[in-house]
Amino acid sequence: MSSLREAKRRVSLARLGAWTALAAGPVALIVVCATPRTVAPTAQPTAAASAPVRSADPAGMAALFCDLWLRSDADAPDSVTARAVKTLAPDVALPAHGGGAVAQPVQSVVAVRSERVAGGAWSVVVAAQFTVRDKAAEPGSGAQPSQGVRYFAVPVSASSSATGSGAFTVTAPPAQIAGPAVVPVEGSRFENQLPADGEVVASLGEFFSAYLAGVGEVGRYLSPGTELVAVSGSGYSRVVVEEAFADTEAAGGPVPKDGTKVRVQARVDAVVAKTEKWPLAYELTMTARSGRWEVTVLHAGADPKATSSSAKAAAAAGGEEQ
Repeated sequence: MSSLREAKRRVSLARLGAWTALAAGPVALIVVCATPRTVAPTAQPTAAASAPVRSADPAGMAALFCDLWLRSDADAPDSVTARAVKTLAPDVALPAHGGGAVAQPVQSVVAVRSERVAGGAWSVVVAAQFTVRDKAAEPGSGAQPSQGVRYFAVPVSASSSATGSGAFTVTAPPAQIAGPAVVPVEGSRFENQLPADGEVVASLGEFFSAYLAGVGEVGRYLSPGTELVAVSGSGYSRVVVEEAFADTEAAGGPVPKDGTKVRVQARVDAVVAKTEKWPLAYELTMTARSGRWEVTVLHAGADPKATSSSAKAAAAAGGEEQ
């Protein structure tokens, strides 16, 4: 800015000198014209940043297609569902139900994994939940239909778009495949089971009663500076801490000095009614202050490596549940 003002000042002085020279005579005019002029620099326009190209991951579109495809019928090619399928997959054949009711109607479909095969070609695995009817569940039998889950791989050709929602085409009918395998899980880092009558479990019980069931104010159980909004509309009448584990032995005894932190995993039962309860698991960071434990961080989800004595006992007693 200072250089620009200096240039303007020189131009103004030059103009003033020219008028003065005209008044003074031809000789003075020649001297003024011989004085070099400074040209003010011109700011160059900057190019506008181009809009970022969005990912063409077609997981959601593949799930939508599979849901429509499972509900469509080759005997009703002009139905709204069949036309929607043809919009996404012009060359894909429809399932045939013989014009009757679907033996195993689909309830819901969700994408569980997507993988880019090459270029714009993707393979998306979707899980579809069905209502399974068998002879025992015929009308009047009193038996209830069961739920089953099937997995399908959907081939999709996709491209990105900076201005729209992308371009997608399903290139072949879905292929039913086996479900995902179970990944072996290592042991938990929470190796110290906390006593049910200990200070940590007592603090956790009060905190979860406020956080999940609305019994009291959540802020009473939080460390200074920690903000946490209680869950609303859960319908839980009470919450019971079934077991808790810590990553250090310091959490099992008396409350240590202020500022001591521990990482805790808590397994709680959130009770809706006498016969309805929800087993939930949480990870928390707790800090000692003024002779009690306070919640400093409520982590999202439990440690994937976590194990519990109840889970081990259930596995030993009945094996894997089908």
